[in-house]
Amino acid sequence: MAVSDESRPSARDLLLAAGREIAQRDGFHALTVRAVATAAGANLGSFVYHFGTRDAFVWQLIEEWYAPLLTRVVLVADGAAAPLERLRQAILQLVDFGIENDAFIGRLFIAAIANDASARRFLGSLAARHPKLLVRLIGEAQSAGAIVDEDPMQVLCFLMASVGLPRLLASGWQGPPLFSKSIASALRRIARDRDRIVQRLDWAIRGLSPQGLP
Repeated sequence: MAVSDESRPSARDLLLAAGREIAQRDGFHALTVRAVATAAGANLGSFVYHFGTRDAFVWQLIEEWYAPLLTRVVLVADGAAAPLERLRQAILQLVDFGIENDAFIGRLFIAAIANDASARRFLGSLAARHPKLLVRLIGEAQSAGAIVDEDPMQVLCFLMASVGLPRLLASGWQGPPLFSKSIASALRRIARDRDRIVQRLDWAIRGLSPQGLP
């Protein structure tokens, strides 16, 4: 049975899908116009028509990868639950997105370190996106008396360190080894286990209560 034009991916979608695969497998440095067009089965003219330049393509690639996360965080932030629970659920959206996109996130940070213009521009734009929503939720939780009344950015750093720092040490560190092989192996296991991540987050939230840990 013939596939209808409506259900067939557009050239733009094929180019973006090819770009995501290349970036995740080989890194952002491999995202040349020719490599993406070849992988998508498209010609160079189609690439230029849809995106213009390589930098514009990479920017759009990152934006469309990130957009579902922002949508999920906004939905949680604007929900009907108590502020502290919305804060917890919003951070868990980041946790799940990070688990699902571990390889792509690693490549993105490596690209930014290597001075890729689009990667650096995206990371530079994040402060006004989901972190801003988390700071808002922290303020609402503080107003409700659910967590200590300290600088919201300090609170955010504390929460995100409990969730993300072990993962960064386990998989994001690009320098010489920091730990022995046995410790590094244990750290990777703990850092990537969702149940352990949720446990650390809940410990951190309890520690932020006005009464502190029991």
